[in-house]
Amino acid sequence: MDLSDKERLIVGTLLHEVPSPLPEMLAKVLWHAPESFLDERLGTIAVTIREMELANKPVAPVTVRSSLSDGGRLDKAGGALFFDTIDSSAVTIPIADFEAADVWQAYVERQTESTLNDGLSALRSQPSSATVIVKGIIKSLERVATNGSNGPKTPSVRRPDELLAMEFDDRDILLGDRLLEKGGSLVIAGAGGIGKSRLALQLAVANIMGREFVTLQTRGYELKWLILQSEDSNRRLNFDFHHLKEWCANRWPQVNDQLVIHTLENDGDAFLSLDDPQNFSRLADLISKVNPDVIVFDNLSNFAIGNLTQDADMRATCEAISRLTKQGNPLRACVVLHHALTGKAGASRAVGFERASFGRNSKVLLAWTRGQINLSPRYPHTNETVVVSCGKCSNGREFAPFAARLNPKTMIYEPDASFDLSTWQADMAGQKADGPSVTVDTVIGACKGTMTKKELVRAIMDETGCGKSLAYRKIEDAQRAKRLH
Repeated sequence: MDLSDKERLIVGTLLHEVPSPLPEMLAKVLWHAPESFLDERLGTIAVTIREMELANKPVAPVTVRSSLSDGGRLDKAGGALFFDTIDSSAVTIPIADFEAADVWQAYVERQTESTLNDGLSALRSQPSSATVIVKGIIKSLERVATNGSNGPKTPSVRRPDELLAMEFDDRDILLGDRLLEKGGSLVIAGAGGIGKSRLALQLAVANIMGREFVTLQTRGYELKWLILQSEDSNRRLNFDFHHLKEWCANRWPQVNDQLVIHTLENDGDAFLSLDDPQNFSRLADLISKVNPDVIVFDNLSNFAIGNLTQDADMRATCEAISRLTKQGNPLRACVVLHHALTGKAGASRAVGFERASFGRNSKVLLAWTRGQINLSPRYPHTNETVVVSCGKCSNGREFAPFAARLNPKTMIYEPDASFDLSTWQADMAGQKADGPSVTVDTVIGACKGTMTKKELVRAIMDETGCGKSLAYRKIEDAQRAKRLH
């Protein structure tokens, strides 16, 4: 009996009986589906059986087929004709468990080979990081060897002295105060069109060059980045990279060597949904070849399993992204771009008590990610200036909100010194901000001939008693009104 026959026998048996507890080998194969199956069709059916069993739903050929059809996965499971050919009702659970040992062994061999190949590629491309890479390979091999006990692994526990004996290295920090770190995850949430993709590109380039990301410190200049996206055309990317190349100057060769981006050139390039086992395998192969240290998923909806408004589907999507990210390198980090609440009411939740719930269906996503950046528009009529705030920073200190303005000449986001948080919050809440009244006419009246912006700010402050931030903001209002040049 070859491997495909054994996989078919296992699925056919489980369609008729899922005992509790499951025997060891059957449990390993079922809990690691679909990757534990070489035949992706059978792996898809096994995942459905597992989901139904966890939800305490009756498992039988007719119910599993109905669940596959309702979930839009029947075609991925080989279709109705293939499903109806799977029948192992006469096979007992002990026999299926015996055959599962070979299926599990084949899976372990595939995982081991993939881990070693990824590690070898990493050592060749980054010999200076050999110590870290070897440690990562060892952890991955240990995980492959010990994974798959009867059901989910027992939660890890340690005594206080064991934790106190651990040593940590701050060189694993990639952004801010552990907003993103090696092996960690970061969500960048913002409404459609706010500039998430362009900011993510700037973050990758700034990290590689060791520059600040607007106002946040970056580290890990030796790391390789892979951006997975399915929205920006090559024309748009060409435009962005022309400006980024000028920003990098003589550091561009390093960026070019350490940044790889998925482009839209073939029919299958736009389809990245992880509920298709074929897409998962294609992306896993790409990640294995590129061997990045950080992966950007732009944006979450393009990789969704099911409906992201449903907790179960959001959880399945996050788990799939984690598996893709960690495969072959447990220290690999990921950045996920995600849509957020819109309108004035949505923007007001980017800061303050509601900042953690800024992203859509944020409950599951927030529990999964270690860090979150919220992006909201500063002005109602343009996304040129965005308010950047911290939704979460599990392992460090949250950064204070600031504004970033897209320079129309360089197409690089720069700090906006005129931003006043309290005024913006008052605007979002529909309230009048406290303090002196400053209008465009006030700015024009304070301007005495040719003055630098700094001189004009001081004149406005002296005349009205307002703060520096408000003076800068009103000067910008006067410039937009074309009353000041």
